[in-house]
Amino acid sequence: MIAQTVQKLLSQPNNAIVAVNRPSGGPQVTPVWYLWDGQAFYFSTTTDRAKYSNIKRNPSISLIVDDVQGDEYVAVYGDAEIIEREDSNFVHLTTQIVEKYCSPAQVEQTLKRALGSNRILVKLQPEKMVGPHVNG
Repeated sequence: MIAQTVQKLLSQPNNAIVAVNRPSGGPQVTPVWYLWDGQAFYFSTTTDRAKYSNIKRNPSISLIVDDVQGDEYVAVYGDAEIIEREDSNFVHLTTQIVEKYCSPAQVEQTLKRALGSNRILVKLQPEKMVGPHVNG
């Protein structure tokens, strides 16, 4: 169960830091915009980035969202799932991510880039979540 303070943190437009496993074994760490729907995290990347090929090779990833103003954070661990453009939820999820981070005046322009032909979404349904107000 996630406390209300954690839900509030995850609804804010903070970056999440995603860590994936490079072929050499060390982590590749990247800030991303994300969406938390109460069950899973979603973020976007392109198929020409190392993050994509690293996830395809090894879907075990970690994600952390940190509240820089307080002492709240959420760290999440699990296996990533790739959501391709053809998925019926792709546009809806991508739109929600863009609307979370952009002003209404910026949404249309940013959404055009976010729906580019080489874009995919990554879904992370947590196997484990930790933080000061997370039970699970």
